[in-house]
Amino acid sequence: MMTGSIAKGATAEEALRAYFISLGYFAVRSLPFNYKGFDVTDVDLWLYLKSSSLTRERVCVDVKRKKTPQAMERVFWTKGLREVLGVDRAVVVTTDNRRETRQFGVSHGVTVLHGDFLQRVITGRSSPSTRISEEQLLSELKVPCVLDSNISWSRFYREAKATLLVGLNYNGCNELLNRIRLLIEEYLATNKGSKASVRLLYLLTSYFLITLDYSSLLITHLDAKLRKESLAEGFRYGEAGRDRAEEIVDTALQLLADTSSPDLFSRTKLKGEVETQLSEYPAEVLAEYFAKSEVLRELFVHACVFEKAAYASQPIMPHQCSSEQKVFLGLLCDFLKIDRKQII
Repeated sequence: MMTGSIAKGATAEEALRAYFISLGYFAVRSLPFNYKGFDVTDVDLWLYLKSSSLTRERVCVDVKRKKTPQAMERVFWTKGLREVLGVDRAVVVTTDNRRETRQFGVSHGVTVLHGDFLQRVITGRSSPSTRISEEQLLSELKVPCVLDSNISWSRFYREAKATLLVGLNYNGCNELLNRIRLLIEEYLATNKGSKASVRLLYLLTSYFLITLDYSSLLITHLDAKLRKESLAEGFRYGEAGRDRAEEIVDTALQLLADTSSPDLFSRTKLKGEVETQLSEYPAEVLAEYFAKSEVLRELFVHACVFEKAAYASQPIMPHQCSSEQKVFLGLLCDFLKIDRKQII
């Protein structure tokens, strides 16, 4: 059980997440930001909103529920964090009620939500929730991984959340797809009895849909054929695209040729094998479906549905999901070459 300032801080963050979700945001708590393997800080709340077909809003929120919140210092900190992360807006939520603090925030492009507002949000969340808290989720993730005893689900979860800060692109999509594969395999390996893998499957599916929603922002105006080609290239080659991938392959093969006996292999054959492997990657399975304008239009909505399912007090199993959710889960299974009938 949490005590003292930790409990107060968690209560505030949980209430604020619920508040922003009620406003239509996709909200995530406690995202780790690291640089080249070094932990830099945690983002208390990360918000994402699809305002229109052509606009997205990303917000970092700093929450300080303390007697001496040092609110002006937090404005500096959060402004810097906004610039480093490249998000659109920064918000500081503080127990400080001084007008000068809010004015200071305005002058530096940071929204300051004061103590009276914070207290109203916390008080307004007094009724029982149908969602579990972040702390309850982390408690459920303490179970061991059946497939790999070296995997810590809580660490696995933190690493997935970090993608939202630094990987809102095709690289992030592909990273999340790899993690989703493990979760589906874990679910099957536990004879469909692992609630931890189900919650994480829903969460990472929601992250994947958010990441894809942001990645597809620049292709929504294209026709279906061009959208499909762009999506297939993104899933197959990552954010750098085909040209950069081929450049890397050429460089690697040249280095290999320079350091090996020329009669050990044919550079042409090696390159042909690499290209064959890439062409066999089932990117079209995803690209064909997500190229549909009606599907792209609803990515954000479905992400919110999966997020809600992940935090449900009593999570439903995949075969109990709505038909719309089953479509996405089945698609992921097809892409990962897992029999969808085993899941849904």
